[in-house]
Amino acid sequence: MRLITVVRPDFDIYDGLSEKMNVIFIVILFASSIFLLDRVFSISNVLTEQTLLRSSPIDALRGLLATAVVCHHFVVTYYWKLNGSWVRPESDILNNMGVVPVSLFFMITGFLFFGKVYRKNPDWGTIFRSRVQRIMPLYIFVVLIVFAISLVETKFVIESGGLVKEILKWGVFLGGAFNGFTDSVHMTAGAHWTLRYEWLFYISLPIIAAIFNRRLYGKYFVLSLGALGLAFPSVYFGFVFPKLALLFFIGFIPVLIRTHSPGLICKMKCSFSSVVVLIFLVLGMFFSQGYSVTQMLVVGVSFVMIALGNDVFGILRRNGLKALGEVSYSIYLTHGLVLYLLFSVFEMFSFKSNNFFHYIILLPVVLALVSGFSVITFSLIEKPFIFIQNRKVTSLD
Repeated sequence: MRLITVVRPDFDIYDGLSEKMNVIFIVILFASSIFLLDRVFSISNVLTEQTLLRSSPIDALRGLLATAVVCHHFVVTYYWKLNGSWVRPESDILNNMGVVPVSLFFMITGFLFFGKVYRKNPDWGTIFRSRVQRIMPLYIFVVLIVFAISLVETKFVIESGGLVKEILKWGVFLGGAFNGFTDSVHMTAGAHWTLRYEWLFYISLPIIAAIFNRRLYGKYFVLSLGALGLAFPSVYFGFVFPKLALLFFIGFIPVLIRTHSPGLICKMKCSFSSVVVLIFLVLGMFFSQGYSVTQMLVVGVSFVMIALGNDVFGILRRNGLKALGEVSYSIYLTHGLVLYLLFSVFEMFSFKSNNFFHYIILLPVVLALVSGFSVITFSLIEKPFIFIQNRKVTSLD
């Protein structure tokens, strides 16, 4: 999901069907696809024993979030292939299938890593090393594929002038053209933008820990201050929006509740709380302005309850969804490549027909292909690098 200016298409993509009917059909197709993927993944060997034994609903939640982002960018791809502009879907619900999952992913990061440093003596070297091993191998792989496809598309005619600058932009998760090929950024569906915020949060952890734990952390605190100082111009130039930090801060709330008011945890797991979770998630899907403070707070209510153990009537206990969650980072980072290959390279659908209904019935196929490809990238790229020193894998981090 990219943070982009809202641009409405100047044509009717619904071919006589009402917008509501199309949205309902997409939601039904998505739900049906998740039902089938849950069944398939429940009998797979993707799920590690550690995740299988863990009771956190967050594992399964990740699988739902990553696949929802795929659905969002599947629709955005239709706009892009039809009029050449990467724009948000006309429907607020379809747009929020990208916005709400990304918001929840940021909250998950805040929850997990604040939990690692609050009232603890963090091993900063291990934390930062684990982040590099967890995030960078797959990102480098995806970027190399983007570069390779871009070179093919530009017939290997190297434009040396801005090549170094373009590589550096990908190195700091800004993306953009490569070798002058403007569609390079769409090969990741723009998903790499969230890694800027993830890394800024990781870098700020020593400062956050110093504030909440009331102690300094030597060179790590100084390095954190210096790194954030260097990153500050990105706010001025509009590459980073400070208000999104609220999403990470919302993730702190379950940690504080768990530490200071553990008696509330059982109340967060009851059936009434599950109803509240669903109500606030649904409300979050109807905001016309993505990433508004109000939307963050509304979705945050649901997240706090899920992070404290609410499994939403058992849905987030399902092993198939947990397995999807295990490969959720691969789903999130590679789905743009799959969409580009399917619809730009292999031309799986003829956009000249301008038939949105015929396009959206391909959603289950796309979700299946993305999920299958993600199992491969998780097994061959992610898994070998995660906790490489002791060869243990945990997807919760």
